[in-house]
Amino acid sequence: MRLSRPAIRTAPAPLALALRRFWHSDWPTALAFLLPAILVLGVFSFYPMFDVFRLSLFKWDNLAPVREFIGLANFQSLFASSRFWNSMWVTFKYTAVVTLASLALGLVLAVVLNNRYLAFKSFWRSLFFLPIITPTVAAAMVWILLFNPGFGYVNVVLRLLHLPALNWLADRTWALPTMMTLGIWRRLGFNLILYLAALQSLPREIYESAEVDGANAWQRFWRLTLPLLRSTTVMLVILGVIDSFLAFDQVLVLTRGGPANATEMIGMYMYSTSFSLFKLGLGSAISVIMFLAVAIFTLLQWRFVGFGSGGES
Repeated sequence: MRLSRPAIRTAPAPLALALRRFWHSDWPTALAFLLPAILVLGVFSFYPMFDVFRLSLFKWDNLAPVREFIGLANFQSLFASSRFWNSMWVTFKYTAVVTLASLALGLVLAVVLNNRYLAFKSFWRSLFFLPIITPTVAAAMVWILLFNPGFGYVNVVLRLLHLPALNWLADRTWALPTMMTLGIWRRLGFNLILYLAALQSLPREIYESAEVDGANAWQRFWRLTLPLLRSTTVMLVILGVIDSFLAFDQVLVLTRGGPANATEMIGMYMYSTSFSLFKLGLGSAISVIMFLAVAIFTLLQWRFVGFGSGGES
């Protein structure tokens, strides 16, 4: 009589075991919920981003049926263009002035609003918060009325003071500073709110100890408040640089880059190159440069501030 051997059960393959664990985990449910967002981001964000990078290597006017591959010639043309470097210089000046001025004014106003004896605190905070929720185009239209050479309130006040009225947005000297005032006004409320939140989170015991040791108000501000607000300041600087670097709406509404390219920032230069001159390959190359600049500042924020970190260091 022949005895049958017992069946030997083989271990499942690693791939089959991994798939079994995957289907019995929370990953399928998570992916099902994330799939709509992934599709929307893929179609409207990631694919256009990839296509801009690809288009920057071609010469195309949006009408020709065939795109001519030219490699890095668009970038070489940009770096040899005086108009490109002028737009970068205008962007740098706008970014530096708007970021630093809005930071300084935001910090001063936050310290004032943090005073325990100030009346109508909620009213003042709401008032300074209005620029954040005001559409940029609407604010730019108000600026056009304020600085109108004929009936603008700014020139009306100048005439009352027996000072010469100016054509603010048509003067090469004053067009960019006028645009900077709009940028500062729009950025001020955001900086103020974040500074105010940071000030209210600082421990009172440190200030009480410094006051007992004889430190005056200026010494407490300079030696305690500013160092404790370091991470908030770094974050606001980086966010301000990114926001100012990407400024476009107010330029389009106020001056369209004029007069004589005095206010043509990099975003306006990209727009006019792509949709006025119909050089979409060259405009895509400008977009790639803007993307890389913003990516660098974002990485700096992650490096020096952290991603989603709270509190002051």
